Amino acid sequence: MNEKISKYKINNEIDIERIINEYSNYLFKVVENICGNYLTNEDIEEVLTDVFLAIWKNKEKLDGEKLIKPYISSIAHNLTKKKMNELYKNKNDEPLDESIMIDTNDFDFMMETNFKKQDLDYIINSLPKEDYQIFTLFYYYSNKTKQIANKLGISNVKVKTKLHRIRKHIRSKLKERGYSV
Repeated sequence: MNEKISKYKINNEIDIERIINEYSNYLFKVVENICGNYLTNEDIEEVLTDVFLAIWKNKEKLDGEKLIKPYISSIAHNLTKKKMNELYKNKNDEPLDESIMIDTNDFDFMMETNFKKQDLDYIINSLPKEDYQIFTLFYYYSNKTKQIANKLGISNVKVKTKLHRIRKHIRSKLKERGYSV
């Protein structure tokens, strides 16, 4: 389920209830994977509320042609980082080490540009099985590289190397299809 945002817009209004019903569990897992054990369930629920509030506040600006999952995942990622920094500052008066959180900027950039969904889907679905698993676990489910390594029984370094190569491969294939990346 990765629909365009337009599916959730009716007469320039956003069907926020439908988005909440369809994506709450997904976003909970995304936030949970980003923060590990750092946030409580209540903190995660607060982040989710902030995600849905952000969607509601920006409903007029939403591009109906963009895919909803990457859009809401990006919001969740940013708000999770913000929440973790707030909590960490309250405890230590120092910013949180960003290295413990995933960085999805490359993928977010790809998803936010005007690629045709079927082109990107084709490229992702044509990846070898292990690459596809690594890619989806990291970008769609926000698993950390260590989690992916444990799930697949490979080293963390191999996961990081594969992610780098997968991004490079996707960029190359998109360029072949005429997109500027």
